Amino acid sequence: MPRSLLTFLLLPFILISCKSDKSAEKPESFSPYTDIPEATFVGATSCKTCHEQEFGEWLLSDHHKAMLPATPDTVLGDFNDVTFEHFGHETKFYRKGDEFWVNSENEDGERVDYKIDYTFGHYPLQQYLIPFPGGRYQALQICWDSRPAEEGGQRWYHLYPDEAIPPDDVLHWTKRHFNWNYMCADCHSTDLRKNFDPEEDAYHTEWAEINVSCEACHGPGSIHVDWAKAEAGEKLPNLDAVKKYMESKGLVVRLKESEEAAWIVNQETGQPERSKALNSDVQVETCARCHAHRQLMEPNFVAGSSFHDTHSPSILSDQLYHHDGQVDEEVYVYGSFVQSKMYHAGVRCTDCHHPHTMKTLAQGNALCVRCHTPQKYDTPEHHFHQTGSTGALCVECHMPTKNYMVVDARRDHSLRVPRPDLAKKLNSPDACTNCHQDKDVDWATEAFHKWWGKGPRNSHYGEIISEARANEPGSLDRLIALAGDLDRPGIVRATAVEELSFRAGDPNAFQALTTRLKDEDPNVRKTAVAALQPFPPAQRAIWAAPLLNDPMKSVRTEAVRILAGATSDLTAEQKADFDRVAPEYINRQTAVLDRAAGHMGLGLFYADTGQIDKALDAYRDAARIEPQFIPARINLAELLFQSNRPKEAEQEFRNAVDAAAIPENEGQARDALARFLIRMKRHDEGIEELEKATRLMPNHAQTQYFYGVALNSTGRTEAALPYLERATELDPNNPEYLMGASAICRDAGKIELALKYARKALELQPQNQQLRQLVESLNSQR
Repeated sequence: MPRSLLTFLLLPFILISCKSDKSAEKPESFSPYTDIPEATFVGATSCKTCHEQEFGEWLLSDHHKAMLPATPDTVLGDFNDVTFEHFGHETKFYRKGDEFWVNSENEDGERVDYKIDYTFGHYPLQQYLIPFPGGRYQALQICWDSRPAEEGGQRWYHLYPDEAIPPDDVLHWTKRHFNWNYMCADCHSTDLRKNFDPEEDAYHTEWAEINVSCEACHGPGSIHVDWAKAEAGEKLPNLDAVKKYMESKGLVVRLKESEEAAWIVNQETGQPERSKALNSDVQVETCARCHAHRQLMEPNFVAGSSFHDTHSPSILSDQLYHHDGQVDEEVYVYGSFVQSKMYHAGVRCTDCHHPHTMKTLAQGNALCVRCHTPQKYDTPEHHFHQTGSTGALCVECHMPTKNYMVVDARRDHSLRVPRPDLAKKLNSPDACTNCHQDKDVDWATEAFHKWWGKGPRNSHYGEIISEARANEPGSLDRLIALAGDLDRPGIVRATAVEELSFRAGDPNAFQALTTRLKDEDPNVRKTAVAALQPFPPAQRAIWAAPLLNDPMKSVRTEAVRILAGATSDLTAEQKADFDRVAPEYINRQTAVLDRAAGHMGLGLFYADTGQIDKALDAYRDAARIEPQFIPARINLAELLFQSNRPKEAEQEFRNAVDAAAIPENEGQARDALARFLIRMKRHDEGIEELEKATRLMPNHAQTQYFYGVALNSTGRTEAALPYLERATELDPNNPEYLMGASAICRDAGKIELALKYARKALELQPQNQQLRQLVESLNSQR
C-alpha cells in the first residue's frame, strides 16, 4: 500500500523488548482519522498537480501495476500463437491485433475462445482476467513467469504444476476459488464496490480507479484538493465545508505522524530507539487492510476507521501458521510483522520501504545497517558466513522466504532469530536448511550450538502453543501464563486464548479467558469473546454483554454472535445494546454473501434468535450460492429436524451426501446423516452410514470414536475396539476418548486394556478424582 513519505533520520533498529520502548517521549494524543462525509474520490491525476514526484514514484510501483487493461504495453506474456499443455489439457495464447486471446476449456470441458480484459500483477508473475456472465471475472490458472530467463522465468506455467485440475474440479479456473470479484478485487483496485446481488447471483462491480492509487491509502481526496486550492487563495463555493477540516488538511487518513521522530542509538545499550513513541498504528493498519489474512466486515470499505473496525484479522491458527508463528499458508505479512520485536519497538513499514515506489530503501545489508550497527552485525563474527556471500545477507537468516503461486518468494516479516533446535522440536521451517538444502536440521542445530552454545534459552511461545495443541501434561498452566503475558505480542496472546477455549471447562482456564476480555489488544478480546460459545446462555450473558460496547467493531460483532442465543438472559439495557449492534453483525455477513459462509452466518444468527423461517431461507441460499458447501446443508437439515420436520430433514441430509465434491466432505455428510438416523431409532442404517464415513475420513478421530461407541451399543464390542483404539491414536490426549474406551473395555472384561486407557487419561487430568478411583478399581480387579 502507499505509505507516508519517510522524512526522519533512520538509524539502526534492533530486536529489543516486545513492548514499546518506555524511554521514548509519548506524543500528545492525535487521531489519524477524520470523518469527512463530503469527501469523494478524485483520481490519482488530481494528486499529480501538487505531488508530481510522488506521482512519478507511484507509477513505478507494484500498486500502479496491480491491475491494468490488457494492452501491448501492459501484457508481459507470450501470446504469439503459443500452446501450453498441462496433464493433457491444452491452452493456446494468441493475439487479434492489439487484443489478447486464449483458447481454453470452460467449466463443461468445451474449448472456448476468451478475450483477456485485464492484466493482474506484473512481477514475479502476471495473471490474466477474463469476463464471464453475471459480471464475473475469472483469473486464468496458467500464469506468465515474468522473472528473467536465467532465473527460470519467461515461460508459461500452471499454479498447480503437479496435479491435474480438470473442468469438474472445484479448483478449476472457472470456479469460485479463482473468481476475481470475491478473491482479489478488494485489494487490487481503489474504492472497490463489489455490488453482489444474491438474488440474481451476479456482480455489478465498480471502482474509482482500476489499480491501487493514492486514495486507496489516503482516503477520498476531494476535500484535500479543495483545501489546497483554498490555501492558494482560490475562491471555492464549498469553502465553509472545507474550513471544517483545515486541521487535517482535508485528509480522511493522515499517514504521517503529527511530529516525526528520529531513531537514535542508546549509548548504554548500543541499540536504536525512537525518540518519540508512535502516535498511532495507522500506517501499519492501513497496509494491513490488504497485507493481512483477514475477514471483511463491510460490503464496501470506507476509509477513516481503525483496521479492527473494518476487518477482522486472523490469529496464528494451525491452519495458517506453524506452531512458532512462521508463515505456512498464504497469510501475507501483517500477522508475521506484529509478532516481531521491531514492530513493538515502533518500526513501521516505511522504515524499510519507500512509501510510493514500495521498493526497499536500500539493497542487501545496506538496508539493515541503516539501523543496525554494521560493526556489530554485518560481520562474520555475527553471521558466521563469508563476507559478500548469500549467507551473509541479514534477510536470509532473519527473513527466510517461502514460495507462493510457485514462483513468488515472500519473506517472513517476523524478523526472528534462526532457531534450528526449535525447528526440529516443532517441525517448523529452518532458515539454515532453507539455504543449505543438502543438509538436515541436525546439522544446522549442531552449528547453532557451536556458535551460540547449548545453554538454556527462554521458552519460545511456539513451544507452549505446540504443547497445548498436543494436550501434553502440564501444558495448561503454561498456556494460561502465555495468554496473560503482556510482554508477548497480542496475536500470540490471542492464539493462546483460542487454545484455552478448548480447555474452558477447567476453572483456571475459564478465569484466564474472562480476564482477557479486558485485554488491551482487540484481537485478544475478540478471541476471548468467541471462546465463550460453549457455555450456558446465562454465563455468556454475564461475560459477553459488556463487549457490546467495545470500541472496535470486530469485537462488538463477535459479542453479538455469542449472545444471539442468550438474549433472554440479558437485562433490558443489555438487550438494547444487542439490538443496536446486531445490524453491524448482519452487515458483516452481507460483505460475503457471494459465498455460502455469509448466508450461513446469517442462518446461525437467525436460528439463535428464534427466527426459524429466516434461518432456513439463509441456509437454502447458502446451498444455492455454493451447492458443494456441506456445512450449510447439514445445518439446514438439522434445523428442519429440530423443527419437527424429520422427512424434510432426511432429504436434506441425503442432499448433502449427493452434493459433496471430495471424500472428506462426503464423510462429514454421511456422519451427520448417521447421527440423524440413530436419533430416529434406525440404528442399523445409521451404523452403516457411519462405517462409510470412517472409510471416507480415516483420520477423523471423532467419527472413529462415535462408530466404535455405536458398534459397542449394539453388542459388537470386538468390532468396536479397533475404532476406539484408532480414535485414541489420532487424538491421544483427548480424555473423553480415553475414558470412553476404558469404560467399554472394563464392561467387556478387558481389564488390562481398560487400565491402559484409564492411566493415560489420569496422566492428562491428575486432579480428576473420578479417574483416580477408576484406576484404583481396575488395579484391584487385576
